Amino acid sequence: MPDPRARRIDVGPFHLLPTPDAETWTATARGASDAEPVEITAQWTAWVAFAQRVLQADALWRDVEARGDAWDEGFSAARDAGAANPYR
Repeated sequence: MPDPRARRIDVGPFHLLPTPDAETWTATARGASDAEPVEITAQWTAWVAFAQRVLQADALWRDVEARGDAWDEGFSAARDAGAANPYR
């Protein structure tokens, strides 16, 4: 049975491939059609830290979007005299 830790990981526009050194992985980005692919090799812990930062940025973006949606709903309700504003 092949070692599952040696399989390629596809993540959106790039994929991670293990290198012969067990502690490092190489990310290859799929660029534009005429661009050369970009490869970055780093230790697994660096990729885990990168993924954590991406998740933090995503959570921050979702929070900002939720606030904007709530403001839009409150603004719309305030413009309609018959509507009850759920945020007051």
